[in-house]
Amino acid sequence: MKTNTHSLAVPADLLKDVRKAARQTGLCVADTMRQSMKLGLPGLVERLSADPLKKLKPFTAEESRRCFTKPDPEFDALAAHCAALTAYGVKSSF
Repeated sequence: MKTNTHSLAVPADLLKDVRKAARQTGLCVADTMRQSMKLGLPGLVERLSADPLKKLKPFTAEESRRCFTKPDPEFDALAAHCAALTAYGVKSSF
């Protein structure tokens, strides 16, 4: 297995946590850091990805009913206003 070596500046408090984890798991510090990166990368990508909207899921039928059966006077007024604009030939920018 080919490996690459990279220098990594580790703050003292984090290094203390890594060493503690190494003792608790019985791994060496280097293996602890490698495993930490391997196990933590999916969470990092999930939390910090550039496109958080790609993880949105559509409403279930129950969620949809719960959200859209409640009247929303502010939205209804906006929807009526937009409908009136298109009725008069004003194009929407949406």
